[in-house]
Amino acid sequence: MAGERPLVIVRLGSHAEKDYVLKLAPFIDGVIVGANLFEATPGATASLLLRTGGKARVYLDPMTYAFGAYEDPTTRRVRTDLDWIKSDQTRKEGRGKKTVREFKRSYRLLAEALGWPLSDAVSKSRAVNADVFKDPLKTATFCKRVIDYQLERISREFTDEEELKDFADQVPEPSAVFAPYFYIEPSNTGAWLDANLALARSSKGLGADVPVHAVVCADVAHLKDAAFSARLLSELPAAGIAGVWLWFSGFFEEAASLEDLVAYRRLVVGLANHVEVYAMHGGFLSLALNKYGMRGVSHGVGYGEQKDVVPVIGQSTPTVRYYLPPLARRLGVLEIERSFGALGVKTPKDFHEKVCGCAVCKGVVQGSIAQFAAFGEMHRSRASAKRSAQTPAAAKRCRFHFLLSRITERDDLHKLSLGDLVKRLDDARDTWGKQPTLSRFSEHLARWSAVLTQK
Repeated sequence: MAGERPLVIVRLGSHAEKDYVLKLAPFIDGVIVGANLFEATPGATASLLLRTGGKARVYLDPMTYAFGAYEDPTTRRVRTDLDWIKSDQTRKEGRGKKTVREFKRSYRLLAEALGWPLSDAVSKSRAVNADVFKDPLKTATFCKRVIDYQLERISREFTDEEELKDFADQVPEPSAVFAPYFYIEPSNTGAWLDANLALARSSKGLGADVPVHAVVCADVAHLKDAAFSARLLSELPAAGIAGVWLWFSGFFEEAASLEDLVAYRRLVVGLANHVEVYAMHGGFLSLALNKYGMRGVSHGVGYGEQKDVVPVIGQSTPTVRYYLPPLARRLGVLEIERSFGALGVKTPKDFHEKVCGCAVCKGVVQGSIAQFAAFGEMHRSRASAKRSAQTPAAAKRCRFHFLLSRITERDDLHKLSLGDLVKRLDDARDTWGKQPTLSRFSEHLARWSAVLTQK
């Protein structure tokens, strides 16, 4: 509810990111891990969660949506072949080798663990159909299996191993469990909304002493669908779940229209009167909506404030850009540097007062403002590389800086009144937003101010 400090929950994307979680565990509010990552590396993932020392809340996302229908991000056509959770794999054939397209091991193991209808989907290589959840008995059995998986999967890594049994009592219990959920794709909204609501209702009370939460995973187009929102507002609270996580694929807080933002706020307000509301992949605006009841946000260590249901396959690893706190978005180092002169950022002291004073920035920008360039440091990763890429050290600096900035934002937002928050956004627009290299990256601030102040 409004008035409580918002929660920042970090999503672990891979074990390459474990240092961020372990070092910041005392300062963040929670860690969420996808069940596919858990199945890929169960021992390492369970050990990592144990090493957080119970200082952060723990969530295990069952990832059931991965086995449903999806929109191809390139063609925008609905597909049911589940190809996005497959990969080209080499198999021995006689004396030679053959490349085949098969389910990734982590998703295959997850389907086996969660059973029907996911196991059927894998065996038939065809997505789960929304109509299968019209059978209440099968639906209830599936929901219990998904909930039990979340409650027991982490501890089982310790209780199943004789030499690790002594650690079983120290294993963190999930702070909440998720009802199974699937992507509500626009061409079949009614059937998928029915299915997700049925799954939420069937999961009520299955978490024993742990709250059960639902996930609304839908296309951004649904924000403008008044009938869709009306059903969520009336039927989700009636389902008896304790919380709901909102995930609108294609929803970018910085680029969203005022109409979409107002609809988003209205949904948060309406749901927060009855259940805890979280943003599954949220940024600064979602965090600011704590003033209207948003309980918390989840995102990655340096990305993930927006996430499409199905990623574009084959994209190269993006540069981790510097998160500019006054504009609450990531930008290129050169674009930011070019504004320093006009804004009077000439010394490290100026930088720490006007840009960022987190521990990382104070460690990097010490003797000269020119040291800010270290956040954008580039190199040729190999002799044959045709282009320069960000150095691992620069990427690490940017990620740690972002997380520390987000922790500061969380604490500041709790202290600021709504009026002071809006003034901060307006002041940033009037200073940073007027710089030639940054003006086009500040237009969202006016929309954010409007959505936070509209009656």
